Amino acid sequence: MALFIGLIRRRELKQQKFSFQGRMLDITKAKSLAAKSTEELTQVGTQYEADSLILKKLEERKYKLHLLEQKLDLEKEELETRIAAIDTELKSVEEMINQSIEESFSYKAA
Repeated sequence: MALFIGLIRRRELKQQKFSFQGRMLDITKAKSLAAKSTEELTQVGTQYEADSLILKKLEERKYKLHLLEQKLDLEKEELETRIAAIDTELKSVEEMINQSIEESFSYKAA
């Protein structure tokens, strides 16, 4: 019974890990896009005078993009922590599966 529970749990953990890794990839792409947008806004901003309304709007957008990057960094760190926890649990489940296999298929003389 423990063998089947272990196999089911291992499959579930692997699916969670795959899902988290996919989300991390999405976060990395979003962060890259935000950084590129910030760089473009910086280049565009050099064309305007320091006190112009357009430059102030560009600075506001750059700040919002910076906040977005920080938020994405926090989400990525959280996902990395979750993946590490899943890896730890996977090791434990693998040990349980191996122990269950040994107990199920070993012959013990009385």
